[in-house]
Amino acid sequence: MTKIRYIGILVSLCIAVSFASAKGVEGATSLPAVSSDVLGSSASSEMSAGGSPAAIPAPLPQSVPETQPTTVSPDAAAEIASLESPSSESPEELQAAPLEENGEEPDLSQLQPEELTIEEQAKNLQYDIPMPWSHELFEKYRQYYLSDKGRKILLSTMEKAAPFMDYIQSKVTEYGVPQELAYLPVIESAFSPFAVSRSGATGIWQFMRNSIGGYGMTITEWVDDRRDFMKSTDAALNKLIDNYNDLKDWPLAIAAYNAGLGALRRAVDAAGGDTDFWNIYDKGLVSRQALDYVPKFLAVASILRYPELYGLELPSSHIRWEAIPLDRQVDIKLLAAKAEIPLDTLKLGNAELHYTITPPENAHLLKIPADKSEEVKAILSDPNAPLVRYEIYKVKEGDTLTAISKRYGISISMIAKVNAGLNPDRLKIGQKLMIPLSLQPLQPSSGSAGGAGGARTAIHTIQKGDTLYGLARRYGTTAQKLANLNGIYLDSVLRIGQKLKVPAAP
Repeated sequence: MTKIRYIGILVSLCIAVSFASAKGVEGATSLPAVSSDVLGSSASSEMSAGGSPAAIPAPLPQSVPETQPTTVSPDAAAEIASLESPSSESPEELQAAPLEENGEEPDLSQLQPEELTIEEQAKNLQYDIPMPWSHELFEKYRQYYLSDKGRKILLSTMEKAAPFMDYIQSKVTEYGVPQELAYLPVIESAFSPFAVSRSGATGIWQFMRNSIGGYGMTITEWVDDRRDFMKSTDAALNKLIDNYNDLKDWPLAIAAYNAGLGALRRAVDAAGGDTDFWNIYDKGLVSRQALDYVPKFLAVASILRYPELYGLELPSSHIRWEAIPLDRQVDIKLLAAKAEIPLDTLKLGNAELHYTITPPENAHLLKIPADKSEEVKAILSDPNAPLVRYEIYKVKEGDTLTAISKRYGISISMIAKVNAGLNPDRLKIGQKLMIPLSLQPLQPSSGSAGGAGGARTAIHTIQKGDTLYGLARRYGTTAQKLANLNGIYLDSVLRIGQKLKVPAAP
């Protein structure tokens, strides 16, 4: 009976497997339910306490019964084995299988975001001063500066800005003001330290003579600090900060930089205390120039703040400057030659100088390329290194300091400063005076167009007070060369209205 019971169990299992295959059941993880009628009470007693089937002992070898035992095919045996060994993959793992393993390509087209236009991307960027998107004049200026012509203007301007941008941006960061303010000189001066407006505003930041008080700048016979890119940058940012602290709005502060703080205060009062520039703009409470100034600047700043968005490759800042205090006068032409620095570089960094010679005061800071710092310091520390060119003048009978100053075209105070202990009222015959020949203008003036064989020349008409030495400094040459060019002597008397050849501007 025991044999028959085992055979019956096997037959029941085969029937269950065949039935499951016919129904397309896959991945079964437990034995199919078997009728208790087939298994009988003995099978129930052979289940483990946990409800799992107990191991079925292998039958002992017996003699073959009269009836033929049911045979199990290899395929059925494999099915039985699979039922007894559940799959190691959980349903969650099966569901997470990559689609391509099932031969299906994933369609991600619906997941791709639509491409944003440049304008849409620009509006999504971060600005320290909110941009007036959709403002008519602002958008017109943006359209202009993004045109071919406008792009060329911006690139050319930023080429001029390159020597100064490192310093300006470092100061913008130091003062914690909006990053956009670094680009204000674009519309002020196109970053030219020598720029002078029709109203007399001067330098990169275009300061008027009467607006420098309290901002650490001076104007003397030796220097004009409005052209000093370091001093004027600090002054401009401090002035903008003062405007903002007073008006509580950056566009208003920028408008005040152009029209004056007083004008914007009156506009705010007229608007009933409204400190929103765009409301004041709509009401036209300040000059049209000041109203247009802000949208124009913001249009430029919105582009230059993120130039890569518009395909603009701005030139990098190629000069890092170092300011060195001087303890004596220095002719930057001589220093440039000794330190092998391009003269134009020193002129650009020290544009505040009226002449190629530094002031006699010891407090002056000379700006040099930082990579030339060691060479310059070594030259300045050598007391025997001639850094200023002088002419020795021997006082003759009848000379006065006034006459000598007119002869050389320099002021009495300049002669006195380089001749320690000089008493202007008590010149002695035979007394020797040092006359600084390095006193040539940093930026030579140009004369009327003219020419002759060889070097290009221009014509200068002698006016009251003109001297060969004064004209030589004005046109960037020497008195002796002027005399030779015109076939006269150094002591020749110049007559008002006389025509002299002078070097033409390059």
